[in-house]
Amino acid sequence: MDGIRFNRRTAEGEIAAENEPSAELLAKQGDLEVILYRINGESVVWLFPATDPNAIEYFFVHAGGVDLAMDDGLVSLGAGESFSVSGLTTDVPVKMHGDTEILYVTNCPAFEQVKDVDVSLKELLTRINEKDHYTSRHSKAVLQYSLAIYDAMQDRGPEISREDLAFAALFHDVGKCFVPVEILQKPDKLEQAELRFILRHPVDSGRMLLPKFGEQIAEIARNHHERLDGTGYPRGLRVEDISLSSQIVAVADAFDAMTSNRGYNIVKTFLEAAEELASLPHQYDTRITSVLMQLVSSGALEEGVITGV
Repeated sequence: MDGIRFNRRTAEGEIAAENEPSAELLAKQGDLEVILYRINGESVVWLFPATDPNAIEYFFVHAGGVDLAMDDGLVSLGAGESFSVSGLTTDVPVKMHGDTEILYVTNCPAFEQVKDVDVSLKELLTRINEKDHYTSRHSKAVLQYSLAIYDAMQDRGPEISREDLAFAALFHDVGKCFVPVEILQKPDKLEQAELRFILRHPVDSGRMLLPKFGEQIAEIARNHHERLDGTGYPRGLRVEDISLSSQIVAVADAFDAMTSNRGYNIVKTFLEAAEELASLPHQYDTRITSVLMQLVSSGALEEGVITGV
């Protein structure tokens, strides 16, 4: 894969462990920053292409280890080994070998932004997971499906950065924090009074995201249950009032809901779900559902990969 160079060592060093994920700014000189990341457990993080084409990023595994899922297979690095990133064109998932420490050096200042966003993400993700484990898993699946569709659309994609779409997709359901647990986890059909909580969760998602991430991200979360023909909720918007980004997340959201076991639904295969969504052009944008069908048919979206976390 272009954009990543590996630097290995011949002997393993001692492994140190930290219990709490964190980011610490160790040194700063002009635009150069040295940051220490401590990441606990078997966490998975993602390397995204830099927005600045002149960005150079260097990662040194100080303790623990990482697995990078490259196009041509898995690359494992241990303590004392490193890799550098420049000109990366696609996102790369990175899984930790238990508790891991990584030294990160970059010529594009990132610490303040990472620190502020990191706190926000932790708070929101924790609230989602405490409320409902399905919602937490579902949110991460919607993130992966949304980004796969975004990448496949290429020049036909929405006027939004990949990073912003990722934030919106991951936190589209955070408003469910205000839905009582007994309603979220109820296996039977909801009563009308209970349904009101569900119908307003997109509004709450948008309200929670707005001060942290701005209107564009909040709008996507707010509208992920709207449908092109006006039959969606919470506002019954029609096609001209729903951004393409919101429609991508809407398709990814519906696709995961149809292919996941929620305890009361008939689980569809990826192909069955993609075909059903494509058969509803009055509700879902055909540009998006056709891309989803291509991804499923080509095997780019593999069933059973996304599991509970």
